[in-house]
Amino acid sequence: MTFRFVSLALAILLLTGVAASRAETPQSSIKFVTNWEHLLPPGLYDFIPEETMSYEEYMKPEFQEKLMAADRQVRPELDKKPVILPGYMVPIRYKGSDVFEFLLVPSAGQCIHVPPPPVNQTVFVKVKKPTRMRTYGEPVIVEGAIRTKSEITEYAETGYRIEAKEISDFDIDLLEERIEELGDD
Repeated sequence: MTFRFVSLALAILLLTGVAASRAETPQSSIKFVTNWEHLLPPGLYDFIPEETMSYEEYMKPEFQEKLMAADRQVRPELDKKPVILPGYMVPIRYKGSDVFEFLLVPSAGQCIHVPPPPVNQTVFVKVKKPTRMRTYGEPVIVEGAIRTKSEITEYAETGYRIEAKEISDFDIDLLEERIEELGDD
């Protein structure tokens, strides 16, 4: 494992909400998924010390095994929950500019230019009707129902799947409006 990969892995952990996973969130309180932190089981990364960790400690096989096991954990209680999740498209099945299946990841360029995000932060998306291909810098909003079903693709393994009923270009006002509508149900 190279130092660059280690640095990227630590950055991914920080970006995907390690601190948020330490917060007390009753598992039954999630009625829908609206952010990437919802995909992480509570307390998932509690084994990571809050103080600075040395490279030697990080590279110990025991720590790496714990990290890899945590990255594969999903939340089975989310199965079939409504989802409105912003992210970035990594096309898997497409024809021309029409995309039929893609990976949704939390940060631009993941799976292509850097190691893929953890399994619990990678979502396989299948669309009912083709959507237009977005560039790596164009975020989207995916709406549908989430499934706790893994997929293995050429780019990454996923921990979740969404049968998308709608794909929209990212717009913060649209996202907030859709989340608010979801909360009214």
